[in-house]
Formats: sequence, structure tokens, C-alpha cells
Amino acid sequence: YKGDWEETKARQIAWWRREEVDRPMLVLSAPRRHPLPYTPAPEPTDDRQRRLDFDAVLARAEATFAQRVYLAESFPYVTADLGPGSAGTFLGAEPFFHPDTVWYRPRFADLQEAAIRLEEDNPWWQWTLQATRKAMARAEGRYLVAIPDLIENLDTLAALVGTRALLFGLKDCPQEVHRLQRELLPVWDEIFERLYRIVSPRWDGNAFMAFTIWGPGKTAKLQCDFSAMLSPEMFAEFVIPYMAEQASHLDYVLYHLDGPGAIAHLDLLCAMEGLDAIQWVPGAGKPDGSDPCWDFIYRKVLDAGKGIMAGMTVAEVPRFVRRFGRRGVYIVVSDVQTEEEGHELIRSVTARPQASDIKR
Repeated sequence: YKGDWEETKARQIAWWRREEVDRPMLVLSAPRRHPLPYTPAPEPTDDRQRRLDFDAVLARAEATFAQRVYLAESFPYVTADLGPGSAGTFLGAEPFFHPDTVWYRPRFADLQEAAIRLEEDNPWWQWTLQATRKAMARAEGRYLVAIPDLIENLDTLAALVGTRALLFGLKDCPQEVHRLQRELLPVWDEIFERLYRIVSPRWDGNAFMAFTIWGPGKTAKLQCDFSAMLSPEMFAEFVIPYMAEQASHLDYVLYHLDGPGAIAHLDLLCAMEGLDAIQWVPGAGKPDGSDPCWDFIYRKVLDAGKGIMAGMTVAEVPRFVRRFGRRGVYIVVSDVQTEEEGHELIRSVTARPQASDIKR
């Protein structure tokens, strides 16, 4: 399903390293002009089975892959998806499934009674391991198997104890929040390592779901959406030290910066060691990622020596490239309608060689 995977790998590596390139990273997919053979897969009517019947998940994914073309740095992948916060379910939060997302019921009534332990017989952990192995066996190199969206630090603690309890705990018993953060770090590392050992031998590293990133080593997206409710001082105390420790155990790290409330922490993130790139998501009801009102975010991140990731429509790509260039720039394009339109967009943002660059 992805004939130019070796070139995609090379460009992903160049983006992580912020090397000079002839065009920005682009993620764009479109209906395939000539679909490959596939078996139609019925859509489930039950929200729970939509995720948990993994044989059906794989069949639907393969039908989709056969009907779409993955241009530039886009690539087809599957993952054992329990929603945006798998790690919380492995630690006792109970998922409940909706058509387009998953929510979680907390396990603990308060912080004092909470404890972070990975129990091997946890059904969600076992389902994730088995589904990931099944996907690897079935994919046979035709598409990638990505590590699911684990989520970490305060976002995971909020899933385990509830957002309100965690907010009060930051003021009333900060030592308990620090204790739980310290307990969570090695458990998260173990979860990631176990999944990485399943997927990495085939792919010389790993892909991470939802963000179309791959790296030739341990590659992950980190986040703290909870940070929209924190001051920079609290972010510096309760997030940065633990996230920096986490990043030190990874090779390639993208930070998911979500919504205007999180912008207050941008300076701390730009200064953080081990963070390679930042993805900006404006949030519901805000101008999209290419709007000039967000230019200051991208400029600050690039000036700090990190890469950027932004989402936009085809029409907005040229201005963005003129403004920020190609090095360290990763653009996710949302509305490519045809293969031809996709190829034309790639050509339009690819630098033409200068006469001095041409060997005579």
C-alpha cells in the first residue's frame, strides 16, 4: 500500500534532524484512481465492538488502504486503539465507548488511595498486546502497525482519579501528585517498551498513531492537555520534570500542544531537552493551524531549534511554506480530493534546483 516507504523513512529522519530538504514534510491522502482488490467490510453497529472486534478492524482498514493512495509522507497503519488514553485503562480506568471517541471512568476515589501498578492480567492490557501481535502477523509488511495513543503524566492521572480530584490535589496534597507521577514514569516506560518490542523488528523503529510519525528508534507523542488549567509555575513543577525524564528514554519526541490555554507553556516546552518537535492544534472554534494569528507559535518553536507540525487545507499550504520554509516543517493536509491534486501540491512546494546545484 506504500511503494515509496524507503523515501518516506528518509524524509521522516530528515525532519526529526531538521536537515535541509527540497520540500516540507507532507501528509496527504486521496481516493486511489485505480483501487486495489479488496473485500468489502461491513460497518459495525455497536460502538464497543467497533474497536474490540479486531479482526473486523483489520478488515475495514485493509479495505480503506486498497481504495486510497498515500502520497508524500502519509502512510497506512493500524493500531490497537482503545481511544486517547490506553495507558489509563491498563492501570484500572474503565473505558466506555462512543461512536467517535472513548471516555474513561476513574478507578480511585481520591489521590491518597491511588497507586500506579501495571497488572499483567488487566484485560485491556492483554487485549492490546494480543491485538498488536495479530496486526503484525496479518500486515506482513503491507502496512504499519503503530503504537497506540497511550497518554501520560497528568492526563493519565486525571483518567485514574478524575479531573476535579486532581485539580484540588495539586493545591491540597501536591506531594501525592508528585508520588503518583514518580510511580507512573517506570510503568509508562514498561508499557511502551513491551509494545515497541512487538512492532520495532519489522519497521526499524516505530510509528505512533494519529500523528503520522515514524522514527528509527523509540518514537512517541507526549502531551499534557490538562495543562490548559495550570499556570506556567505549576506546569514547571508538575509536568516538565517528569516529561523530560520520559523523553530521555525515547529517541524521537513530538509534543501535542492543544488549544489556546496551553500556549502559556510554550516557552518552557521550547527550552525542554529531549523534545524534538511541537504540533500545534488550535482547538474547536478557532482558526485552523495555518492562520497567520498562530505564526508566532511556529516561529518561536523553529527558532528554538525544534520542528513544527501543522494542519491545513490545500489552499493554505503555499503561504505557510513561503512563511516558514521547508526545514523542520511538517504539514498535514486535510482536503486533497484526487491523486492529481496531491501530486500537483507536492510539485508546487518542491524547490527547483538552482543552476549552481546542477552538475555539468
